[in-house]
Amino acid sequence: MNRCTARFWRLSLAAVAFAIAATACTGDKADDDPRSKGEPLQTKSVAEVLQLVQTRAQAVADAAGGPLENWSTNTVPCEGQRGEIADDGRWYLGASANLRVAPAEQLATLARVREALRQQGYDITEDRTFADGTRSSLSARDPSTAVTVTLTTTKSLDHVAVGLLSDCYLPAAGEDPANT
Repeated sequence: MNRCTARFWRLSLAAVAFAIAATACTGDKADDDPRSKGEPLQTKSVAEVLQLVQTRAQAVADAAGGPLENWSTNTVPCEGQRGEIADDGRWYLGASANLRVAPAEQLATLARVREALRQQGYDITEDRTFADGTRSSLSARDPSTAVTVTLTTTKSLDHVAVGLLSDCYLPAAGEDPANT
């Protein structure tokens, strides 16, 4: 991989990670926060959450009919309702990858993934085709795990960017994923 291609992939992954993080931190999160419903925040290890996210990523790859490339994960501190960093160690896991899909097949691939996720019980939270008619974006949330999956065709149409985002958790004993 030459330097320009490597830079392109890093920028693509950064854009997907930013989009996922921005989506996670916007809107009325009070409704999504278990503590606002009187439920305590769950404690999970990084390995447990990574397994949840990897399982959902594999379901996307299976529905798309191709392997995920350039898989990357990162743990991040959760933010409060006013954007402040949580002081109790709350964290979430974000992941990004790419799917190689021919430009002519990208919209059909996203439709196939959407239907597979819907059949698996996901709530479709975004499903749109961009004004040019050749690009699309899809987001879905697994209500049983609160993992959000986002797929977006890239402007160059050379791949589909895939992002996954877990719910916020308290750290397991001996872990500090919010500050790693």
